[in-house]
Amino acid sequence: MATLESSASDAAGNYILALDAGGTMTDAILVEPNGGFKVGKSITRPTEASRSYIEAVTDAASAVGKDVDSVHRNCAVALYCGTAMLNTILTGRGKRVGLMVTRGFDDITVQEGGLTYLGQTQAEMFHQQLHRHPRQLIRPSDVIGITERMCGGSIHGESHLKSGEILIPLDEREVRDATAKLIDSGVEIIGIMFVNSYADPRHELRAAEIAREVVREKGSNIHVLCSVAVAPVSRENSRLKSLLFQCMAAESIREGYLGVEQEARKHGYQHPLLTLLSYGGAVNARYPRLYETLISGPIGGLMGARYLGDKLGLKRIVTADMGGTSFDVGLVVDGRLTIQRSADIAGHRLALPMVQLDSIGSGAGSEVRLDQYKRLHVGPDSAGAKVGKCLEFDRLTITDINVALGYVDPDYFLGGHVKLSRERALAALKETVADPLGLDVYAAGAGILDIVNLQMRDLLSTMVASKGYDQSEFTLLYYGGAGPVHMWGFTEGLAFGDIITVPWAAGFSAFGAACAEYMHRYDRGINVLLPNGLPADGRAAAASSLRRTWHELIADARKEMADEGVSADRLTFRYGFSARYLGQLESFDATLPITDIESLTDVAPVIEAFESMYTKIYPEGARFPDAGYSITGVYLEAIASKPQPHLASFSNRGPEPDRAAFVERRKVYHRGNWTDFNVWEMQKLTAGNVVDGPAILRDPMTTLVVPPGRRIEFDEFLVLHYR
Repeated sequence: MATLESSASDAAGNYILALDAGGTMTDAILVEPNGGFKVGKSITRPTEASRSYIEAVTDAASAVGKDVDSVHRNCAVALYCGTAMLNTILTGRGKRVGLMVTRGFDDITVQEGGLTYLGQTQAEMFHQQLHRHPRQLIRPSDVIGITERMCGGSIHGESHLKSGEILIPLDEREVRDATAKLIDSGVEIIGIMFVNSYADPRHELRAAEIAREVVREKGSNIHVLCSVAVAPVSRENSRLKSLLFQCMAAESIREGYLGVEQEARKHGYQHPLLTLLSYGGAVNARYPRLYETLISGPIGGLMGARYLGDKLGLKRIVTADMGGTSFDVGLVVDGRLTIQRSADIAGHRLALPMVQLDSIGSGAGSEVRLDQYKRLHVGPDSAGAKVGKCLEFDRLTITDINVALGYVDPDYFLGGHVKLSRERALAALKETVADPLGLDVYAAGAGILDIVNLQMRDLLSTMVASKGYDQSEFTLLYYGGAGPVHMWGFTEGLAFGDIITVPWAAGFSAFGAACAEYMHRYDRGINVLLPNGLPADGRAAAASSLRRTWHELIADARKEMADEGVSADRLTFRYGFSARYLGQLESFDATLPITDIESLTDVAPVIEAFESMYTKIYPEGARFPDAGYSITGVYLEAIASKPQPHLASFSNRGPEPDRAAFVERRKVYHRGNWTDFNVWEMQKLTAGNVVDGPAILRDPMTTLVVPPGRRIEFDEFLVLHYR
């Protein structure tokens, strides 16, 4: 059994719960106060999230001899993550949004900054005729222009008008009329985005006041949101998309999260339900910028990787997460997650800092098909909880092939609670691929797995090589329900320093969520120029401007956290900023290594922090300090303590596994031959054990395949090393 130690801050009797609601399964991690650690699972039901939540928690609780009520009554923290918000965007099933924008920008939702290439392959990007606008988030008829204009300032600091100066006053009558028109048209929520509100939000805030007055007068309960409350940054297209994501999807998902929280409270849970931000850190379900939790599920895995790397002393980790729908790859370098300033999601660019992940649609539930030219395609459609032809899906999937070839035991799926049909899987493989191509059914299945494994292998290699890193300097951590099944294939020929996983690989993203800090991030767009040769008084003035902005963010953080029940004495702060060399188009995030913002009386520490960060991304020769610097934004991370899991160590029991761990010998079609694989019960293997291939380590939640000539070694933390 995998075991964790509870942190010293945990009170006696406190559990930690973390759940990851994926497209196929909802995984639950339950950490006991004494260190016991179990995984529970349930089928994901998008329209019945509360039911899947309780089933997964009940499964984990029963594994430690507890009922769901006693676990919830003694639960210190519960986190719930998933991809429901992203699915809402993809399907367009969120709230109908009404929008007020600066007059003249009425078509901004159609033009979208010309980013029609987002999400396309490199080959498609070069062919304009292949570019497509993404699905509309809002009806053009629900966008109304309002007369107003603020000065946004000059990028070169040469404008005769000051940033935030009123150019055209707000027409309050137009706001009143527009609000009434939108309400009468049937919108469910109203957003307001004025083009230069990041420089001065007065017009947006006043328009919101008027809109709320009209809402009350008409007896409606429609919510009104400003873009400066969601993403106060300068790029209006990204700010708009962030506002629309918040209005359309996040507010709908909030209702689902609160439903899960209500269900947990029925069983005795006494605290707010938490979820995970897309750049790391936990917030509760009432967090005002909930769109920032857009991909909370996959982020959990990177948070867990950072925790594991700290525990094992690993400096560089590349993660490989294979679930039912996708294969996601990320990097952890020197304990830091790679944060990208703007997130590109489903063809939309957001003003959202997000942990960088690369993904392809190669999941265990991905559909396998031939087109009219007999070319093989894998994904992007996925069976989700229907698994494949072996269960309830009407088309062939990767899981069907693993079942047909013997890698996955059809009688031990979810520990035997769900029975799969090998006969239906074989029939589907024969009909869909083997017969049309004139191939033996098993050879066809093996060939498909080779192609899928190659796609994943290429993504892993590209992620590392594109950053200029050497594979041998990295440890590969693989997880997800299907990661251990395919690891033998997607790591073949790669030169990673080590390849590892954990016994709870299927629930690793949920585990990572439990490791997250309770953290809010606050961003503010600014325009501070630091030209080369700036005199001392100019540098001091720039430092003063930065301090003033951070003080404003600190005040926002203290108020917002207090509303969530977090007292000021529990808060610590991290300070960061976005900057670039003058003349560059893109800004880069850097952390300011100070604990007291009052100590910043000169910009020298800011410049040093930028240069240090820049040389970690690019070679030393790419520096250009003579150009001067432009600071385009600052951010603040407010952190509050919360219970954390800790990995326990075990005494070495020697390389020979206990014979009670041996299950059977099974024939598997591997590398063109039927090969005898020894099957072992993963939960009965312990520290020091070595399992030689060909072998299969089975677990109720996943299957680990060890090919001939390879072995698995368990270290003192029960981390599995692939040698």
